[in-house]
Amino acid sequence: MLHSYERREDFAEIAQANVERYFGGSHPAWQLTVGDLQDNLSDTDVDRVILDMLAPWECLEAVSKALVPGGILCCYVATTTQLARTVESIREIGCFNEPTAWETMIRNWHIEGLAVRPDHRMIGHTGFLLTARRLADGVEPPMRRRRPAKGAYGEDYAGPNADGGTGR
Repeated sequence: MLHSYERREDFAEIAQANVERYFGGSHPAWQLTVGDLQDNLSDTDVDRVILDMLAPWECLEAVSKALVPGGILCCYVATTTQLARTVESIREIGCFNEPTAWETMIRNWHIEGLAVRPDHRMIGHTGFLLTARRLADGVEPPMRRRRPAKGAYGEDYAGPNADGGTGR
């Protein structure tokens, strides 16, 4: 079963129309709820959650309770500031492995006979995808392998490798 949540009625109508146009009618395995996910999510034993919204960090607590151990969280965000805030929020909640983020670059190619070369224009980015896997209750997230930039969390930071990586 696929459950979708839309905060706005007009967005829900667009989603409904898209599903009906694609499948030629409503889909029996899809349920649409109008309202905030964090207020309406009552599902448990959820395998996957995809958050495509302005502030995915607002839903992390509800999502972490719904996801099964090993379940995957995927967030789409459009800006680096959203990306940074979402990653920090995932780390703070403490029940996910270290999140992974990537950006997709798209570059078309010109192919005509022996003239094979990249086009001169490309889309700079399509946004960022961020994934993290839900850990079982009681399991501590593994220590991050890379330390943050010096001073990123202030002078009193005592997190992983705060000593510069010496382990002392």
